[in-house]
Amino acid sequence: MIGLPQQIGRYRGLVEDWDAFVEALHRPVPTDLRWNSLAVERNRFEESLQRQGISWAHPSGSPDLYRVEGMAGPGLTLAYNLGWYQPQGYTSTLPPLILSPQPGSRVLDLCAAPGGKTSQLAALMGGTGLIVANDISHQRISILAANLERLGVLNTLICQYRGENFPERFAFDYVLVDAPCSGQGTFRVDGGTFRPDAADALEFLSALQLRLLRKALQVVRPGGRVLYSTCSYAPEEDEAVVSAALEEGTADVLPIDLDLPGQPGLTEWAGATYLPEVAHTLRFWPHHTDSWGFYCALLRRTG
Repeated sequence: MIGLPQQIGRYRGLVEDWDAFVEALHRPVPTDLRWNSLAVERNRFEESLQRQGISWAHPSGSPDLYRVEGMAGPGLTLAYNLGWYQPQGYTSTLPPLILSPQPGSRVLDLCAAPGGKTSQLAALMGGTGLIVANDISHQRISILAANLERLGVLNTLICQYRGENFPERFAFDYVLVDAPCSGQGTFRVDGGTFRPDAADALEFLSALQLRLLRKALQVVRPGGRVLYSTCSYAPEEDEAVVSAALEEGTADVLPIDLDLPGQPGLTEWAGATYLPEVAHTLRFWPHHTDSWGFYCALLRRTG
């Protein structure tokens, strides 16, 4: 555990091949670009990469994600400013893919800034339907708006509410809750937003996350889908939150059918037990994805 904070070391018993996990945390994060179908055709985008001598691969289950070699400064290119792509880590593209909103649907992105997932939802919907992109922070909303404009997203309404207080006047077909979290999954030696002191806030964060998930299940229509995600390894922020929401009897968990390198969610941790259905959720570890750590749960409103 040399070079790892205590908050990461606590998961040693959960991780298959701990040495590979630690080694992944000490590698630079690959450069991942999500092709933006709203702005450019795929072949034209690929031709632009080829002209620059840039090679790529598609990580499992994310066909619009290009893991590129030979690109310096992905936010400094003409193609970036034209909105042809969005720098977006592989695991960050998984929540919209799992939620899979259909064209013409009504979608709420409850914690939307800075907009990578919002713009991906718009692309998956072919620019049709309506997305409501909400965030609590005025500063982050400014970044969200700038990204959506650059990426040519035209079907999105931006609003500013505390997520847990979002109005219940409308029913959505899909809701994405990419919840604020401790960011443990973003810990890699040369990057990420993980703060070691966030461990002291797990109780506060998990309570907030449960309120956000409850709100999502209140504003999605019966039979509608909710995708809950975090970039945290902490079961307190992941399975515990989903299990608590399920216990309220208004939702069930849907299996995630995509071919993804995830591991089933935990049903127990540190003396706590979670509902068996939580095993249908997925954890993503960096040594399996060479990306950030992530957690995803797909729920359906039943009540």
